[in-house]
Amino acid sequence: MAKRTAKKVTRNSAAKPARQRPKAGRVATGIPGFDKVIDSGIPVGTLTLLSGKCGTGKSLFSLQFLCEGAKAGEPGIYISLEEDPADILENIRPFGWKAEELIRQGKLVIIKPDLHRFDLLKQTIVDEVDRIGAKRLVINPLTSLTSFFDNVYDARKALSDLRRQMKELECTGLAVCDIREDASIYSSTGYEEFVASGVIVLDVRLNKDSNSYVRTLFLRKMERSSHSLKLVPLEIGPRGIRVYPDAEVFD
Repeated sequence: MAKRTAKKVTRNSAAKPARQRPKAGRVATGIPGFDKVIDSGIPVGTLTLLSGKCGTGKSLFSLQFLCEGAKAGEPGIYISLEEDPADILENIRPFGWKAEELIRQGKLVIIKPDLHRFDLLKQTIVDEVDRIGAKRLVINPLTSLTSFFDNVYDARKALSDLRRQMKELECTGLAVCDIREDASIYSSTGYEEFVASGVIVLDVRLNKDSNSYVRTLFLRKMERSSHSLKLVPLEIGPRGIRVYPDAEVFD
C-alpha cells in the first residue's frame, strides 16, 4: 500500500483562503478560511461548542471571532470564568487586533464576573448584551459552568437554557470546552455536544514523517448547515488563526 504523506502547511503551500460573504441568517466569523468550511458562517442565535485539548488555539479562535465581529459592526462579549481580562489582553496584543481600542469604543467587552450561580450568569449576559447591543458572545471555559451544579442533569438543563437565551437575544455564541488528551468525547462530561447547536473541534496531530505536530480543525456538526466533514489544517500566525480548507492533513 502506498504510504500517505503530509502536505506541509505554510503561506506558500496553500492558496490564501478568500473571505466568505455570509448567507442570510448567518454570521461570518472573520477567521480566514473557516467560513468556507462552515457554509459561509455560523447560524445567528445559536450556541456552538468550541472544543479542544490544551494548546489547540481555542481561546485565540474565540477572541478573534469577537474582534473581527466588533470591527465589522457586531459588538461582542467575552465572559472569562478563569483568566483575568488584563492577561487576556496581554496575550492577544501581538496579533494587532486593537482589542483595547474596541473596548474603548464600546464594541467589545472582556469581563471576569464573580459568579457562583447560573441565574447570575444569565442575567449578566442579558445586561451586557443590552448595554452594548452585542451580537456575539464567548463563554470560556464552559467547563467551569459545571461547578455551579450538583449533578449532570441540572448542568445539561443549564446549557439548554443558554442555547435558548442566545436565540431570544439574537446573539451568536461560542462556548469554549476543554477536553482531555485521551478523551473520546467532545466535552468535559459528554452531554454538551448533544445540546449545543454546533461543535467545532480543534486538535494537534503528529506528522510522523516530519516528527512535528500539525494543528487541525474539524466541524463535527452545525445545525441548518451543509458543511464540510473534512479534517483541515490551521495555523497560528502573526495575525492570528488561518484555516486552510483545501489543504490536506497528515493522518
